[in-house]
Amino acid sequence: MTSAIHILDSHSANQIAAGEVVERPVSVVKELVENALDAGAKHIDISIEENGVPLIRVRDDGKGMSEEDLPLAVLRHATSKITGIQDLDYLQTLGFRGEALASIASVSTLEIVSRPETEISGISYTLTGGGEGILQEVGCPAGTSVTVRNLFFNTPARLKFLKSKATEFGLISDTVGRIALAHPTIAFSLAHPTQRVLQTSGRGDLKETMGAIFGQSIARQLITVDAQSQDWRLEGLISPPDLVRKTKQAQTFMINGRVVRSSFLSNALEEGYRTLIPVKLHPLVALHLHGSPSDYDVNVHPTKMDVKFKNEQELASFITKTIYQTLLKSQPLPSFGRPLESVLRTQANTVVQGKPIWIVTAPHNSPQNSAHQAGEEIRENQVRRDPSIPQALFPEREAEPIVSEDQGSSRSPVNGESTAEVKKTSPLQRNLFSDDNVTLIPPVFSEDQEFPKNREEGTNDSATMDKADNDSHSLSRFWPIGQLFNTYILATDSEVLLLIDQHAAHERINYERILAEFKARKQESQMLLIPIPLELTLQEEQMLIEHMWILREMGFVLEQFGNQTYLLRGVPVQTGSVPADELLRQFLEEVLQKNTSPSFDQLLKEWIYLLACKESIRAKDCLSLLEMEQLISRLSQTENPYTCPHGRPTTIKITRGELEKRFYRVL
Repeated sequence: MTSAIHILDSHSANQIAAGEVVERPVSVVKELVENALDAGAKHIDISIEENGVPLIRVRDDGKGMSEEDLPLAVLRHATSKITGIQDLDYLQTLGFRGEALASIASVSTLEIVSRPETEISGISYTLTGGGEGILQEVGCPAGTSVTVRNLFFNTPARLKFLKSKATEFGLISDTVGRIALAHPTIAFSLAHPTQRVLQTSGRGDLKETMGAIFGQSIARQLITVDAQSQDWRLEGLISPPDLVRKTKQAQTFMINGRVVRSSFLSNALEEGYRTLIPVKLHPLVALHLHGSPSDYDVNVHPTKMDVKFKNEQELASFITKTIYQTLLKSQPLPSFGRPLESVLRTQANTVVQGKPIWIVTAPHNSPQNSAHQAGEEIRENQVRRDPSIPQALFPEREAEPIVSEDQGSSRSPVNGESTAEVKKTSPLQRNLFSDDNVTLIPPVFSEDQEFPKNREEGTNDSATMDKADNDSHSLSRFWPIGQLFNTYILATDSEVLLLIDQHAAHERINYERILAEFKARKQESQMLLIPIPLELTLQEEQMLIEHMWILREMGFVLEQFGNQTYLLRGVPVQTGSVPADELLRQFLEEVLQKNTSPSFDQLLKEWIYLLACKESIRAKDCLSLLEMEQLISRLSQTENPYTCPHGRPTTIKITRGELEKRFYRVL
């Protein structure tokens, strides 16, 4: 026997519906603050007792409500924001459902005191548990004050699931802080019985608001973002790559003044930081999107926190590109305008045992004193004795004969020997000296000719070179002085000491080189002499079929060969020594883990990350000073010399002042 269908009474229906809107005290605070913003408030004061259950009070100086509107405000689906569903395409307010006050009133004792600016007195409206309300005239300032007492008094099950007082109040303060970021022109105040937790000025300065929430030291480091696309404007603050968190808790996304949560926006942000910060670390951001309400939908959940977008691909590309370009522009990227031979200047003016010694000197702008020159001679002796360095790098010139005091003989070089010999070196050196546009032939100087001691005395001045020299952060100012643990290069410009991770630096060089090669040529396939069989799971096979067109566009040639088995017949021409089947399986795992469909560009970059890593110098590889110089010079020519493709830093800077403080030379 089935039970008869009946309609729930309004009281029960309101309490059930309240569970969707009022999950915990922070939900009440959010709804009341958003109502205050919709009312045009310029100052909003929030008072909380304990975890918010005993008391929540929100005061504002908005336009207030009349005596006729107050009883209507607590009815379900009563709203002044919209008149029909079509209004959602032009929605400019935060609320529109007309459920918040009705839901709050059904699970608490609710008191609303309000006065429009045109009235001389206000009206108080009080009701408990959604029952009949009591209206009375009171004196009050213009605006509205909403007080919620004994929250969940008639739903004890909800009280059982609340966390500790500190946790619940922490959620409230976090929510108020995020709303304040979305409205820096509004003055917010959050008070606990013992202290004022948050106070913003409302002067419209987002960085000032960030300082009130996260602290001034963090706010000063943040980078301003402001970009415009055809449909969207993106503005806000983002952290530099060296200011990151282990969680995404410090990320706030806003759309037209509404704080939202969106994995889509988060993924677009993370893509903009890719290769700039390590994986599993996240930036600190407050990003505000401005656009037409018809391009997104917040009517997904009663809390109006979740959002869906139209044209997601275009929006994601806009956000990612804006973040990445802003980060690069914010850093003083080095300008390496001089030819490489001017950095590796040499001079055959010393004769030892009848043979000339070619002294590899520091860059033009390095100090040229006697101590430095003595150090350079030691460097040359170390490089000269290294059998792995091609001797063509130290040619003997016929044009300027150097006569031995003992033998009275002279030697002449073979034209073009330098470049040819470099290409015959080991793979490690070939990676460093692989640029065909670089010529490592020292300039010719006579015995009595001196090198210019500074830029003003030189003959290769240019605006680009001067700009590079004036940039205190330019890597072209530094020369290597040694290697630490066969992993880190020590370099200096006489004022700053740099520790350069040789693997991370070479990985960045290779990444940008391979990426440029791919952009400059069409993707092609290289057929394998012996096809590689791949046995896949059902899930992997479905992923393979779904993304087959991307793989073909990259250069993979696959052929079905039985049940869940495929033959890999061709691979992209740039695969090099990387096992193609391993790369393909890694792609399938990446797709399965993220449960998203990557674009061709994203997948191509993932593949280039792997290639760059495999072809780079490793930790524990011993480098000569000349190889270190080449690594630094090549790194300074990259678009982003500060991080490797995986986001790890390539360099760590230690200033002379920091060292002097550690040794207590200065106080």
